[in-house]
Amino acid sequence: MSNKKEGNQYDKIFKENLESVTLALIEKVLQIQIISYEKIKDDLQRTIERKPDQLLKITDQNGSTFLLHLEFQLINEPRMVYRMLEYRGMLERKYELDVLQYVIFLSDQKPDMVTHLVKRDLSFKFNIAPLSSIKYELFLSSGKGDEIVFAILGDFGNTSPQQAARQIYERLRDTSTSQLELDRHLQQLRVLANLRKLTDYIETMIDSISKYIKEEDDILFKRGERKGKLEGEQKGKTEAILKFLKDGILTTQQLATYFDVTEEFVEDLRKSLNT
Repeated sequence: MSNKKEGNQYDKIFKENLESVTLALIEKVLQIQIISYEKIKDDLQRTIERKPDQLLKITDQNGSTFLLHLEFQLINEPRMVYRMLEYRGMLERKYELDVLQYVIFLSDQKPDMVTHLVKRDLSFKFNIAPLSSIKYELFLSSGKGDEIVFAILGDFGNTSPQQAARQIYERLRDTSTSQLELDRHLQQLRVLANLRKLTDYIETMIDSISKYIKEEDDILFKRGERKGKLEGEQKGKTEAILKFLKDGILTTQQLATYFDVTEEFVEDLRKSLNT
């Protein structure tokens, strides 16, 4: 996938989730406690034109009022320091307020962009916040799907990628108010997982679980209270468990817990595969 196509995909996600995820980033990642804020929707245009990804006028818990400028960056940009300096000069000139600047770095690569610029009579600096160094639980604990999807970009710590992905999926499922909302967030989750270049089995697991749940919901909707509903559910569970057993993704205990069956049932299916 080209960088341009990737950029378009994550730009779309941020536009869809912008307000919710921005406030979460400010409070959870940048550790700024907001008392009040005002979104500033304005292009900065003099002889050049710049449009900040996100610009807010914030009053924090200490009573300080300042502009917070955020840029979301997927790749290391060698000349980012000059771009941020341009923003800083135009923001200072127009609003005459203190300016705090952050680049929110989305990739799992180590950010190596130059953040300081020292020239004759000039000293400039901006900040970088790599999401891959932020504990994923900060986003996972949210009650909003718009925030939860960004847990896939965080630091999993000692949690395995497949376990983290399952937790993220379950949180999205539990907090979604409709199948349409869940589908939208799952699509966002796939895109963000790809931007982090996570291994294929994570996407496979998300696809498999979501496909199973969607099919199950469709079956229940069509059958309603008709005879055979329980048999249909059991058949769906069996087929889903067999797929996971073939892929070797989850343990017997994990499968039993997720699909609400006994470990003996899972082991019997495992034996049937071996024979």
